[in-house]
Amino acid sequence: MTRRSELQLLVGDALELLQGYQPRSVRAGQGDEPLESLLDQCRAQTTKLAAARPEPVRLLHHFACTGGTLVSRALASQPNTVVLSELDPFSNIMLGPQHHFAPSDVIYQALKARIPPQMDTVGRMFTAALKVLHEDLGAEGRRLVIRDHTYSHYCATEDPSSRPSLPALLAPQFDLRQAITVRHPLDSFVSMLRENWARPPVRTLELYAARYEMFLDACPSIDLHYYEDFAQDPETGCRRLADSLDLPFDPRWRDFLPLVTMSGDSGRKSERIGLRPRRPLPDTVKQQLAEGAPVYDALCARLGYDPDPESPVMPRF
Repeated sequence: MTRRSELQLLVGDALELLQGYQPRSVRAGQGDEPLESLLDQCRAQTTKLAAARPEPVRLLHHFACTGGTLVSRALASQPNTVVLSELDPFSNIMLGPQHHFAPSDVIYQALKARIPPQMDTVGRMFTAALKVLHEDLGAEGRRLVIRDHTYSHYCATEDPSSRPSLPALLAPQFDLRQAITVRHPLDSFVSMLRENWARPPVRTLELYAARYEMFLDACPSIDLHYYEDFAQDPETGCRRLADSLDLPFDPRWRDFLPLVTMSGDSGRKSERIGLRPRRPLPDTVKQQLAEGAPVYDALCARLGYDPDPESPVMPRF
């Protein structure tokens, strides 16, 4: 039997099965939509999608040890949301003499070359790759969130003003939605000390506070979200952050949270979200506070925290 005859038999069998079949309407008492109506609806939807503005790129900013990984995982648990964790095209943290295996990282490979490319070239490489990802995700109905690595820019660079920030790099190419998450500076600095990340540019509480001020100055008019509020009321905190970034919100997001892994997870390991007691202060920090820390005091006032280590950690506004 030929393939053609086999196909004819299959079609004949299918037609026999369909004889006498009367399709039911989707809604009782209503007839099926005519083909012309369905085509009109498809054309209208296509026109609407073509006229819609492209999805924005969302940027989430925070300093190290401020609870940013947990917040980012919460966002990654929202519908059709893709979070890229700890991006910074100009970071030099991984460019030491040791060799890292990074077969898919074109920028890293270029920067490790004997004569590396200029900063402008690196910025254009990064933006071009991001544009491809953003466009393709948008075509799939997915949304892009970038968690930038502010530690590389403000805590591991001698002169943060010598290079552009991620928002400054991306603003000419993308419509941006941005949010900043903060935590009490004393708690985040103590956590940095525990992780041995308080390197020379931020080795003391005052230096750390000064770099934090630079970071805030570079991100004016961007909504602030407090980690303490998020930890105390995760549902409300996550919803507010999603609204700020123009993301859909799924109230079941905590069910998906254990499935989301992300770089930068240096904090206390637990899926339980809650506001925890302040860790004991190291003697070096106690000494710095005793000697006076006006920059730290000013940072606390700017963010709405009480600088007194004996005070509650919650923001005052």
